[in-house]
Amino acid sequence: MATAKHFVIGCLIFLVVGGLIVVIAVGGIFFLGFNKYGDTLEADGMEFGRKTDQQGCEHEGLRRYKSARKAGNPIDAHACLIFTNGCFQTCRPTSGFCRNAPTEDSFFGVRRWAQECCHAEGLPSDDEACVDVFTETADSCLGKTKHHD
Repeated sequence: MATAKHFVIGCLIFLVVGGLIVVIAVGGIFFLGFNKYGDTLEADGMEFGRKTDQQGCEHEGLRRYKSARKAGNPIDAHACLIFTNGCFQTCRPTSGFCRNAPTEDSFFGVRRWAQECCHAEGLPSDDEACVDVFTETADSCLGKTKHHD
């Protein structure tokens, strides 16, 4: 009886350890794949930014967000912030672009402003992906976005 009990415990330990190994492997593959996806999006944004200005970056970020939202793709909708950040890193300034943007780096102030921008665009102000695009705009205007030539 003791050997059957030990056998069952051994099998359970084997299943748990095996399951953990599978979860870690799949999670690692997903994580590495998503990082590659993010790097590609940022590079695409930087390339796009070299040919446009701040207004063009915001416009393209919103266009991509709306397209992903319409397609029902929440991953691409949230990933628009990576593209938009990359774009703001290399774009030209737009005269007057930051006129209505937040002047203080306050989390709640920037968030409220971004929600108001989403609402003004006719988009849901509670959609985090939309708020993310306008948060990138605020970060650019606040000088928080690293700039590459």
